[in-house]
Amino acid sequence: MEDELLLMRDVVDCQLLDPDGERVTKVAGVEAKFREDGRPVVLALLVGPEPLARRIGPRIGRLVGRVTGGGREVRIPWEHVLDAGPDVHLDVPGSATGATRAEDWVRDRIIGRIPGSG
Repeated sequence: MEDELLLMRDVVDCQLLDPDGERVTKVAGVEAKFREDGRPVVLALLVGPEPLARRIGPRIGRLVGRVTGGGREVRIPWEHVLDAGPDVHLDVPGSATGATRAEDWVRDRIIGRIPGSG
């Protein structure tokens, strides 16, 4: 993976793929911190409805947090990323990340309740 990465271009909204090339979900955000030297370092990928809603705005983020009951954000440690852009390749199966948990919840609790969606 190259040393310089443009997070919005190369990571956020990109498809996560497991080692078998299976689609897992899309990246909703990243968690980063600044090192002592002032340079940023990416800690984790964020997936799920909550980090996606926070991108729209804090009010929407709080609303989605209330609707989902919280805890739908999944963190995938950056150490599991093999390559980024145009897809993000992981070194672990999607089922091991918990990333599909949020999509399963949305399918069961929201989409499944829409008439005709079955």
